[in-house]
Amino acid sequence: MSYVALYRTWRPQDFDGLVGQEHIRKALTNALESGRISHAYLFTGPRGTGKTSTARILAKALNCEKGPTPHPCNACDHCLEITEGTSADVIEIDAASNRGIDEIRKLREQVHFAPVSSRYKVYIIDEVHMITMDAFNALLKTLEEPPEHVVFILATTEPHKIPTTIHSRCQRFDFRRVTVDDIAAHLKKVAEGSKINAEPDALRLMAIQADGGMRDAVGLLDQCSIMADPVTAETVRQVLGIAGRDTMRALVEKIGRRDLPAALDLLNQLMDDGKDVTQVLTELLEYMRALLLYQADPAYQEIYLTDTAENLKTVEPLFTRSRILAATERIHEASLDVKRSLRSKIVAEICLYDLCRGEGDSPAALLSRIETLEGEVTRLMEGGAPAVSAAFEPSRKKGTETREAAFVYPKETVPDTPPLTQAEASFSPAKEPAATSFKRRQAPSFEKKAPAVPQPAQQKMGAGDASLHPCLGEKTDGPRQPSDLAGAQRLWNGVLQGLKQRHKMGFFAYARMASPLDFDGKRLTVGTATQVAKDRLERNDLRDEVLAILKAGTGQNFEFAVEQASEKQMEAARKAAPRAAFSPQHKAAPSAPPQEAPLSKEDDELPETVKRAMMVFGGNLVKDDSNQ
Repeated sequence: MSYVALYRTWRPQDFDGLVGQEHIRKALTNALESGRISHAYLFTGPRGTGKTSTARILAKALNCEKGPTPHPCNACDHCLEITEGTSADVIEIDAASNRGIDEIRKLREQVHFAPVSSRYKVYIIDEVHMITMDAFNALLKTLEEPPEHVVFILATTEPHKIPTTIHSRCQRFDFRRVTVDDIAAHLKKVAEGSKINAEPDALRLMAIQADGGMRDAVGLLDQCSIMADPVTAETVRQVLGIAGRDTMRALVEKIGRRDLPAALDLLNQLMDDGKDVTQVLTELLEYMRALLLYQADPAYQEIYLTDTAENLKTVEPLFTRSRILAATERIHEASLDVKRSLRSKIVAEICLYDLCRGEGDSPAALLSRIETLEGEVTRLMEGGAPAVSAAFEPSRKKGTETREAAFVYPKETVPDTPPLTQAEASFSPAKEPAATSFKRRQAPSFEKKAPAVPQPAQQKMGAGDASLHPCLGEKTDGPRQPSDLAGAQRLWNGVLQGLKQRHKMGFFAYARMASPLDFDGKRLTVGTATQVAKDRLERNDLRDEVLAILKAGTGQNFEFAVEQASEKQMEAARKAAPRAAFSPQHKAAPSAPPQEAPLSKEDDELPETVKRAMMVFGGNLVKDDSNQ
């Protein structure tokens, strides 16, 4: 007889053989004992957790000569035929290759035939979520009222893809991931029964890597037993291509000490050993998770699957909480980039560079830098340095650690700067003032500035004064002045930045083709020269994104309108309100609008398509003198 894989040899043949699914075993055995057998069952859960095996056991229990019984004999002809897969009354259908309406119609015709020799005709449909919607609709009536001799057992790993009409006609049983301890115990039983010499550490490592799937774990044991005798943890690492806890601990320690050359050398060594970059980043992410959870709760036992408590205690002081969070975010980003990169090693090297150098603009990375700054301020204050003003004192809650405090930045005042409305000032994240720089061995000193004296026009501004422009100050009658568009331009620049940050690049491409025309305090109006761009900007999905960005940036609800403007109107709007960096740090408005340099003769002779491209995407004309 040819060799049979271990996962097939050790497939459970009765309900007592199910591992880690006690709730399902109890429910089905009780139903069989009481005779309350449903006409349709839905088994859901991750791969390798026993869905198909349970379906076959249920078919045996229904058709056994001693049944229906919760304890099939596995000795009668019906049980043996089901075990060997030769029973004419137990039909297994792979929905991935029989997913159309024609196959379901054929099934509907066959269900009315009586069983050949068994008590029930059992249909086991695996991966049922692959069936098309039309096929599901064709199955509904049969599934709701099948013949008395028919039982349907549907199995799937993605129950959310199954229509609710199918759900409502079935009894659903959710299979859980098998725990590491249960998998390790079962692997030990399989190894002893198959005369495989395997070390306990190797069995536990297999259980961890199986991710709750018993079939995957037994298959891994089968593969490792061919490679080495005895099977060790190192054998498992070689088969799976994992670096191991010792190597990963060494890499994390080098990152913690910011030793970039040593970290890169270790990465090169792993690549030379044939390790996969994705696997290395996954293990690195798991180790960072273990460090974070160890800092939060050392009693949490699951983290010790990654490393021992003694080793985690040694590595943990090298990282602050915020640095671990920043590192996990950066590693996760690198893991996604590896899938799109042609040179995955370069992605890993850049990731290690960022982790060792502490670079990054993510919130977690900025928090780490703020914590470092707070610690420096605290050391200066404890060393007898002059007291820092209240605006610069780290605010703490009673009983919290220094590194958990929040830093309060001062509000910089510029005497001659016109005030901004709440809509403009709150739309952009505040930048750290240049005056808040600290030197390591010198106490900071700050000079208080007198509050700005509002100008007469500014004093008249009020929320209820309809004669005032809510963004720019005093409103004038008659033709629009160049300065009237500054507020609209700043808001629109904020919208463009928001679309980029939300990765809505399709929306951004159309929004960039528009220019702001007006902002009356409630309605932001933009114009575009093409009908295609206007139609796209007026669609609900893009409009909702724009309004959401305005709401998130200002805290206010605005209206958004799009007009089709001529080329002259668009050009006048761009000249009147040049695209400026979007920031609350505004300087006093110039007395006259900036004038653009007149077009040269060469610029005027450019093709119309080039002028259009320069208008939409920006840029300057550069003359190439290399051939002269």
